[in-house]
Amino acid sequence: MRICLVIANTRALGVLLILLVACLAWGGPAKASGDFTCVPTWKLTHNEYSGCDNTAVLTPGNDTRVNLILLWADARAAKARPPAPANPEAVEPMFDWPTLVGRLEPKPTASDDGDLDTGEGSRCRSNSAGLASFDDEIAKGPNAPPEAERAALIATRRAMPATCPASGVDQSAFDDGAGKISSTEGKAFLAYLQGARAFYGGDFDLASDRFASLKRARSPWLRETGRYMVARVEVNRIQIGVFDEYGAFKQPAPAEAAARASAALEDYLHAYPDGLYAASARGLVRRVDWLGGQTGKLAAEYAALAAREPSERGLGDVDLAQEVDNKLLASVKAADIADPTLLAVVDLQQMRKPDSGSQAISLADLEAQRPRFAAQPALFDYLLAAHAMFVEGRPTEVLRLIPDAAGRGDLDNLGFSRQALRGMALEAAKDPGARDFWLRLLPGASGDFQRPAVELAVAFHDERAAALDRTFAAGSVVRGAAMRSILLSHAAGAALLRRQAAAPDASPREHEIALFTLLYKEVSHGRYADYLKDVAPIPPAARSRPTDSGVSSFGYAQSHDTWDQPTPLWVFALPAGAGAFACPTLTETAGQLARNPGEARARLCLAEWVRTNELDGFYLDNPPPKDELGGAAAPFPGPVYSRLETYKLVIADPKAPAEDKAYALYRAVNCYGPSGNNHCGGTEVASAQRKAWFLRLKQEFASSVWAAKQTYYW
Repeated sequence: MRICLVIANTRALGVLLILLVACLAWGGPAKASGDFTCVPTWKLTHNEYSGCDNTAVLTPGNDTRVNLILLWADARAAKARPPAPANPEAVEPMFDWPTLVGRLEPKPTASDDGDLDTGEGSRCRSNSAGLASFDDEIAKGPNAPPEAERAALIATRRAMPATCPASGVDQSAFDDGAGKISSTEGKAFLAYLQGARAFYGGDFDLASDRFASLKRARSPWLRETGRYMVARVEVNRIQIGVFDEYGAFKQPAPAEAAARASAALEDYLHAYPDGLYAASARGLVRRVDWLGGQTGKLAAEYAALAAREPSERGLGDVDLAQEVDNKLLASVKAADIADPTLLAVVDLQQMRKPDSGSQAISLADLEAQRPRFAAQPALFDYLLAAHAMFVEGRPTEVLRLIPDAAGRGDLDNLGFSRQALRGMALEAAKDPGARDFWLRLLPGASGDFQRPAVELAVAFHDERAAALDRTFAAGSVVRGAAMRSILLSHAAGAALLRRQAAAPDASPREHEIALFTLLYKEVSHGRYADYLKDVAPIPPAARSRPTDSGVSSFGYAQSHDTWDQPTPLWVFALPAGAGAFACPTLTETAGQLARNPGEARARLCLAEWVRTNELDGFYLDNPPPKDELGGAAAPFPGPVYSRLETYKLVIADPKAPAEDKAYALYRAVNCYGPSGNNHCGGTEVASAQRKAWFLRLKQEFASSVWAAKQTYYW
């Protein structure tokens, strides 16, 4: 995690805004993730990075950290597979980085070394931990100073504040404690305190001198800590000038300074390979290589570290992936990487849909890497196939490169990715055996998030084949609640919705979604007779609006985001209008429209039901894009319901009563209030037309309550 600091005494608001923008822009890894609230894109292929569309398939659209974790798990013959979720139907095929972290590490633990190898690497981070270690060593360590000096040394250490500004040391308290130390052991601990005071105060020359003097101390803790702190002094020294005022990396450290820091760290690790600070020192070695611009060396270090078990390296896969993404992937070139895993992640990233001014990796450049994948030919073939699919758009080449192995059973992450990519190619080639392929792949999709990915492929195939009956048949392999909700909301026809509203094998929640969608689409598409038949089964308990819910029908916004939220079936039992323009219930209004679709008052009452329940622009009227789940041909043909178009019809109706016509003019004008933008749907009208409506209302219907209420137009 990168840390954004806002200075409290910033004088100008403009500077504060710049700081905030810089913080937001820098808050996530440079090429991986922003980690904001995510809305997934429900489609099979992902070659654009969003942070929300990570899948169990190694794709260009994945967060680079996700691809790293998937491949590292394969390298150790261990699935990135946490315990099974409590509700498998709630696991979606796409996920963001925090979701994966929560699944892999539900109880994150803090680093024992103060996290010195990540973030901004401030010397201040170890101040509190150093205080505790010092107190413990003074009290219990071998070669501790005489008891009479211990209290003075502890008080002297505590004279340094928890933070470390250059002027933050209580000098009088420090000098008072130092004056009470006379023993050889006590003076060694005092030298450590003098070094610590200088270190946390930013006087690196004095700090280095005092810590170096501890090499001959009698205390083993002082000898080891002194040698480690000499190295930390050099690490902090090289950070001067490499970061800008906002904490972002600005330029590499001078080569000579970086070499001194590396030598000091290696000196400590040579003397104490399993020492108290060995894990931190190894992390700082990587930090120095990063600060010094040694990306090739850094890549090799990360490759070696990833090959070890997390328990051996003292760093979990999540933290390691975060560090690699922050320190290496933001700047590394493919030519600097020998490790095939790291190289594959960079290659996949370079297969993303190019931004303005960028270009995807070429096939020739990819082929030139073949020797570096000699130990992992299956991974290289996968990269070639991914390039054919995501960059070149040649699904037949994918089928040539990746043989069918869907029925092999349990697959590792690369094996699953290879077969999933083949399935995507079969779909792109419109192969008649695509669905059978996905069904054969399903038993082997046992890794975390793998089964939902295959379910999405089956659901996507069935929708495109106009065969949703298979998706919702008893015993269907498509169990994901969000997928089923999307299909019911946007792709299911009346017959399927009617069936699922009462299907004995469907969940109560699915019953509600199907019935709600059916009723809304019938009444908004003019199928009033069908609506009257289908509204009857609403359970009595669902006809009453909860008094304490605070939920309006408009709050029911996105089907795949609200599959587990209450469905407001009660909205169909509400009056269609109230107040000065009273209307009967929606069912009575629908009955009037079933008998006479052109009746002006009934038309206006339906519009009132939409208006009062905030259903303008309702999500059921806005299907997903055609390449996403739910984006196939609309099962309810005809235009989307629009209040504005209803008002136009009543205004133009010579048989409409004066009161209805006046109300239609009033509401048509207000479709553009108060912003001047239309919020009623339909075809836009110019300001001149709104003015004409306004004048007609004020002149022709001057005695109406609506003319009195309307004082201007937009």
